[in-house]
Amino acid sequence: MFEYHVAFGLLSLAIGVVAYALYFRTIFRGDTRPHVFTWIVYAINDALVFFAQIARGGGPGAWPTMLSVVANSLVVLCGFKYGERHITKSDWISFIGALFGIFLWWLTSDPLSAVLIAMVVNVLGVAPTFRKAYANPFKESITIWGIDVVRFGIALAALAMFNPTTALFPIAIMATNASLVLMILIRRRQLAP
Repeated sequence: MFEYHVAFGLLSLAIGVVAYALYFRTIFRGDTRPHVFTWIVYAINDALVFFAQIARGGGPGAWPTMLSVVANSLVVLCGFKYGERHITKSDWISFIGALFGIFLWWLTSDPLSAVLIAMVVNVLGVAPTFRKAYANPFKESITIWGIDVVRFGIALAALAMFNPTTALFPIAIMATNASLVLMILIRRRQLAP
């Protein structure tokens, strides 16, 4: 019998593959300049969330998080060559804060505490991209961020065990990414000729 959790997990994976393919295309065309700090934090943070979700029975709902680990690591590699070169003091503060949060998470033995810390780390991690996109909204793709809202919504439906440890992080990703997309759209409208 084919469970709906597996179906939603596979659907979320397929959507993720499409989203990342579109994102990589914008990077290689020069339309998007990923901020390497954001993507390093995301790769590490998502790996830790993936293991917390697995530990608490996330099942197929954790598959999209694992895809993010792999794809975000590839974005990091692209970011070194094609990424944002303007690194500010606030970017460094966000990056160091995120790494400190990851360290705190590593110290905790409770998966829920780890996920709560990961949510804060995620916000700190996206801050450099948020700043970069605010200054130049035309150099950030909204596709990856918008599709991720949908993808992680589907991932919630794929969770084998729906509990705070497995569900809070995808919900936080959806809220953060939706905020980023909204800000980019507003800034593009403000700066349009």
